[in-house]
Amino acid sequence: MKKIFALALALVMTAALLASCGSEDSSATSSAKAADSSSKAAETPAADDSEAPADSTAPEVDDGLKAPVSDAPIDVTQGCTENMLIRSVHFEGDTTRLAAKLKEAKDPDSKKLTNIVFLGDSITAGSTVSNSKYQYVKQFENWWKDNVSVLYKVTNAGIGATDSYYGAHRLERDVFSANPDIIFVEFINDAGNTDFYKETMDSLIRKCLAYETKPAVVLLEMSLDGGGNAQDSHAPVGEKYGVPVLSYHDAIYPEVQAGNFVFTTANKKPADTDGISSDGTHPNDWGHTMVSQILTNFVQSVMDKMDSIDTSNVPEFDPESESLTGDLYKNGKVSDSSTGDLKVTLGDFTETSTPWNFQNGWSTGKGGSITFEMEFRNLGMCYYKTTDGKTGIAKVNIDGEDVAEVDGDFTGGWGNYGTNVEVYRSDESKMHTVTVTVEPGDRQQFEVLAWLVS
Repeated sequence: MKKIFALALALVMTAALLASCGSEDSSATSSAKAADSSSKAAETPAADDSEAPADSTAPEVDDGLKAPVSDAPIDVTQGCTENMLIRSVHFEGDTTRLAAKLKEAKDPDSKKLTNIVFLGDSITAGSTVSNSKYQYVKQFENWWKDNVSVLYKVTNAGIGATDSYYGAHRLERDVFSANPDIIFVEFINDAGNTDFYKETMDSLIRKCLAYETKPAVVLLEMSLDGGGNAQDSHAPVGEKYGVPVLSYHDAIYPEVQAGNFVFTTANKKPADTDGISSDGTHPNDWGHTMVSQILTNFVQSVMDKMDSIDTSNVPEFDPESESLTGDLYKNGKVSDSSTGDLKVTLGDFTETSTPWNFQNGWSTGKGGSITFEMEFRNLGMCYYKTTDGKTGIAKVNIDGEDVAEVDGDFTGGWGNYGTNVEVYRSDESKMHTVTVTVEPGDRQQFEVLAWLVS
């Protein structure tokens, strides 16, 4: 049965969350550029090799932590303490796939390139750090080169202000095209809508596990200042399928609560040493170092015991196996003007769009309508939000019935960004006619960046 989505609450939540993960990138690297002005992630300076402050025995109460917090302030420039690293392994999962990939990479007779893909938002893209060399992805890459193998390729598929809903639809384009052996997944923008993002992450993880290279998949859970995170959505998915869940939140936030260091720095600069974030969302230089250490510590722990793990017959993942949430986005894809699977009547729109990561959309500066004919069961719209006061509200009509209103105005916000929202769900896939009409008024600008089709 068809469900029509009332989007007011969803749009408010999306704007608030994605606004926290998208701002101008201070880095000049290609990874940072990939986040464009809609991205807002940080990059990190490597901690030196000095010994981190020792954690003490837990204070008087048993707080249920895997490892106790320190009884003294922590110098964030020294990276994670041992107990922080212990806490960071939220769920170890089944490490067979990762061990198999590590054995292959360490085999002196193997000449195979290890393809490592990082899928995520602006934190993964690496914006707002003081220098691109401090991005956690770059730090992990350097560690892999020094400790595992020089035969590798890293793909940074981080796009600022995006979530796992968009991620589940762009896997073919941005992840599987790299023929991945290892996939790290990070989406802080999923914080705040537990049920929906459990569904999107469920399909995302299932598709990754079912890919022909049998990739190792690892979830990375971040944290906002105040403790907000997406673990309630993601961790049950990891646990269902035996996917390791690593938690920056579990590592750092108990120390913040204990007063051992602050989350957001006083001067709000990427290289500040009094905390781990310059804006309350994105790790600063030292926060990124901690993220990298969490990843490398876990991979090293698997490498240390890989010879005792039987990798002789890594099983296939059955895409028809029982799904945690129904696998709603099993066949998800991104459709735009470049994919050739849409019949489009341009009307008052033209084939052009603004954001760096969304170059194949449709836009209007004078209002009007555009019509699409496409097949789907579920449908989401990617669109552009702007701060200039010129972008209006678009009404989405499917088969003659109005199903949603999408507001592209972000006046007074941190910057322009591409975002997405689900506008339609049904129980069967069939051909539909979708018309997008900009509502009359002073704001006649609107950009449809792409469709999320499943």
